[in-house]
Amino acid sequence: FEIFMNIEEKGLQDQAKTIIRLYGCLILAQSWLVWQTRKVTDPFVRKIFAQGYMLAFGLSTLVLGYKCVFTTEWDASSWPIIGGFFAFACVYGWFLMTKKLPEYEPFGAQTV
Repeated sequence: FEIFMNIEEKGLQDQAKTIIRLYGCLILAQSWLVWQTRKVTDPFVRKIFAQGYMLAFGLSTLVLGYKCVFTTEWDASSWPIIGGFFAFACVYGWFLMTKKLPEYEPFGAQTV
């Protein structure tokens, strides 16, 4: 994570831009997977996607929160972003804890 701190001073702008672009590619690929999951009727697969999102947002919250608390390079403007990650993790966690497996079926799916 040190690569993003003081990148102007260290001359690492190109490396930071490359990492951000790679992360963007990962997000686009992930959105394609989720978009195509609409066609999957197996509720277990749909629940796995929700679990993956909860884990990803939860870990992102922990990592960014740790960096913001224990370093001096970050400022208060980072907290709304961390709060957003935390909110997404909570929403997915709530959904996973309150919904039963058949409720993950797509709208209009036929149940036997």
